[in-house]
Amino acid sequence: MSFVRLENVTKRFDRFTAVDDLSLSIEKGEFVSLLGPSGCGKTTTLQMIAGLQDPTAGRIHLDGEDITHKKPNQRGLGIVFQSYALFPHMTVEENVSFGLEMRRVDRGEREQRVRRSLEQVQLDSLAKRYPKDLSGGQRQRVALARALVIQPPVLLLDEPLSNLDAKLREDMQLELRVLQQQLGVTTILVTHDQAEALSMSDRIVVMNEGRAVQIDAPLTMYERPETAFVSNFVGKTNLLQGVVTAVEEDGATVRVGEQSLSGEGRGLSDGAAVTVSLRPEKLRLSAQAEDQSIPGQVSAGIFLGNHWLYQIDSALGTLLVSEANRGTPPFARGDPVHIHWVREGVRLMPEGAPRG
Repeated sequence: MSFVRLENVTKRFDRFTAVDDLSLSIEKGEFVSLLGPSGCGKTTTLQMIAGLQDPTAGRIHLDGEDITHKKPNQRGLGIVFQSYALFPHMTVEENVSFGLEMRRVDRGEREQRVRRSLEQVQLDSLAKRYPKDLSGGQRQRVALARALVIQPPVLLLDEPLSNLDAKLREDMQLELRVLQQQLGVTTILVTHDQAEALSMSDRIVVMNEGRAVQIDAPLTMYERPETAFVSNFVGKTNLLQGVVTAVEEDGATVRVGEQSLSGEGRGLSDGAAVTVSLRPEKLRLSAQAEDQSIPGQVSAGIFLGNHWLYQIDSALGTLLVSEANRGTPPFARGDPVHIHWVREGVRLMPEGAPRG
């Protein structure tokens, strides 16, 4: 039986439906991310799991128990908010100890658990400091320690890293994932950052307009998106419109403008309109023509450290192409190039599929 289970959960605010008939099962120890644009229903879903919002319809179960109408303090869940919500007049150890005091844990056990929790987030040397004396990353760790010290069955994270700078955010993603795996705590993360969801999750729930558009492991989500919305939201991609000219065992040949190309996909039929997804890193540039290539011209290029991102004008339209930085001179604006791809890098999606 799933550890956390949402059954046909719906939340309406007057005439607005924030979450629409959402069903989701999460296993014990799993890290699941709710990913989507602003207003898609991901935060409302987390709030219903936490007990901060009541569902309009549906049921929520935790470890086999129906908690749909239980109060937040009766659920025993750990929550880390975007703002961290630390008490400014309390020291680090007092902030972490607060939840245990509310649960009337005796002083000896309380001190031991606070010390262990601070050690887990590498803040034991800062126990006597106040939040104002800490960096953003240290405050985030305090909030995490406060959530974990109560030994919650589920850890709920509401965009906890969004206030950190890019480098610290990347470091904290790794630290949080390692800690979660070490503790084995079931974790649900809300984020609008696809890189964050891809790097940290066991599974991702892509949401849009209150509905789960696709639920999959990160690699599957990225490599085999089921809709144009998912393909475009989870990572960069080139989206083209085409028509199926021949159905194949695991995909089809399609015509995009005057160009014919073969790719992988499901639910395809002769003459059907399709969306073609070409990830920038699945394309390759060279100065010479080869099989399965088309000519183009570099219209722009930017250097991103470990790779170059080019904009190429071609017979397929304007394409983004990502090239690894191998230390060789880059292509320049105006250079003629040839764009290559392999069939496995072409994803075909029926136009009739839900777009999210």
